[in-house]
Amino acid sequence: MHQLFDSYLVSANLDDGYKITDFGGNKWNVDRRVLDIGCRDPKNANRVADVLLRWHFRQSVLANMKGAGEPIFEHDFPLGTDVVGEILKAPIPAERMELELFSRLQGVSQEDSETL
Repeated sequence: MHQLFDSYLVSANLDDGYKITDFGGNKWNVDRRVLDIGCRDPKNANRVADVLLRWHFRQSVLANMKGAGEPIFEHDFPLGTDVVGEILKAPIPAERMELELFSRLQGVSQEDSETL
């Protein structure tokens, strides 16, 4: 079990009542069990610190995420480019347009937008 913990395949979620999550598909029949009280009892000097368990659970989630993650757009548009046209021709145009708008409007307040 210690090796599974060190490999981020098993972790305990403090925010869900110290329930154990088995990121390996419950191969070890521990998923949704509650971490032993001895491991989390504040009176036990040998308990695992909550901050460490919370950090470990977050790292386990990140280590076991599926998918490609956030898209990376590697280029800027040269001056004079039909930006909207290029975005619409590219993959995932809605996400790219959202990114363009957010990056260009970053720091613009409501008052600023009324004067534009």
